[in-house]
Amino acid sequence: MTADFESMTELLLVILAIACLVQLVFVGLLLWYLKRVADTLGSMRAKVSPLQFPPSPVPMPGTGESPGAAGVKRTGPAREEPAVSPPPSPVVDILRDSPDIQESIHRLCEKYNLGDFIITTLDGLVVVSLHPGSSEEAARFSDLFRRKKKPDSPGVTFLEIAHRGEAMLGIVRADHTLTPEEKKGIDEDARKILNWWL
Repeated sequence: MTADFESMTELLLVILAIACLVQLVFVGLLLWYLKRVADTLGSMRAKVSPLQFPPSPVPMPGTGESPGAAGVKRTGPAREEPAVSPPPSPVVDILRDSPDIQESIHRLCEKYNLGDFIITTLDGLVVVSLHPGSSEEAARFSDLFRRKKKPDSPGVTFLEIAHRGEAMLGIVRADHTLTPEEKKGIDEDARKILNWWL
């Protein structure tokens, strides 16, 4: 009876020792995993919010001083920039060396990563489009715009563009949500194109 009790005790001690070893292995793995997650998050945070320095002022010709630099003291903490900002639009010249208005529209699409851009009158007449056969789509979208309805296709945004006192409609197709800055830039560039070519 005593021998059975002793062997049972030894067996329980062995099982307990194995369970403790397994727990130690799991704790070690958990700590290693948490360290990897922390390192990954740290590197992602470093990529998302790089240090942004304000542009250095341009010196005034002949003086070597920047405009407004004399007598200006900077006090207080620096303004914090937002952590995530939209990527800047690439520098694309939409007018120079363009053979026609369609090439300018093509360059505008490249600049803002757009799938398509149609300019139409509010009556639905196509002014310029990259693709032939856009008149039906232009008529449908301009009708929706006149009735103050939202676009019925995903990825389509309406922009009202003023040209020589006449309101026109820009129909933008993109696979990303346009930021207010992008919408403003597209509007300004579209007006430049219209003023240049028409």
